[in-house]
Amino acid sequence: MTITEVGCMGVKPGLRITDPNTPEGAVLPGIWKTVLSQPGGPQNVIWGLEKEDPSKVWAFFDWDSVQQHEVFAKKYGVEAVKDIPKVCTHGEFTKHVALMPSNQALRSPSTRIIVGYFPSDISLGDKEAITQQVQGVLTERDDNSSGSICYSYGWGLETDYPVRGAGDGTTGSVFMVLIGEETEGEHKTAASRLAHAIRDMANSIGLHDFTLQTLQHERE
Repeated sequence: MTITEVGCMGVKPGLRITDPNTPEGAVLPGIWKTVLSQPGGPQNVIWGLEKEDPSKVWAFFDWDSVQQHEVFAKKYGVEAVKDIPKVCTHGEFTKHVALMPSNQALRSPSTRIIVGYFPSDISLGDKEAITQQVQGVLTERDDNSSGSICYSYGWGLETDYPVRGAGDGTTGSVFMVLIGEETEGEHKTAASRLAHAIRDMANSIGLHDFTLQTLQHERE
């Protein structure tokens, strides 16, 4: 089963890190190329800026296991990512999530990402109930959408994800939903319904809802 590493970093003000016509626009693609060329590295890297807050850049890396990532990080990590401080101010977190059925939604022209935060000690029973509720929302008919929804979802493997917007160091478990769209806002109704459902769950402690237009790099 593929495990997806997910990380978020702050971007230095004034830099256009996704523009290949700028010096800074070559930094992260160069880093990803190095990461993908090393033995035992990830299968791919998919990354992009939050539309709602372009000072945040997200990156997703597919690994065969968490252990593969840990071994790679110890052997090559420091050298491979040494240039990140040229364009990024800090790392908010690096964690892992088990996405089902895959992260194919990230390959869409636009991806709506909904992150629901829950207590670190949430029970397996509550996790299953939340998963089933989300599945129900995703499979409901949406008359404002064309065709079926390309989606991925899954629980984070760690229990100390920083809760965006909490401001007090609160951490918890996360349930992440990715909705692929051919045009931005294609599944706006379904995404809004899903965000409200997660926010209104009895044990919800936070929600972060944003959009990415991603760039992709594959291992050769």
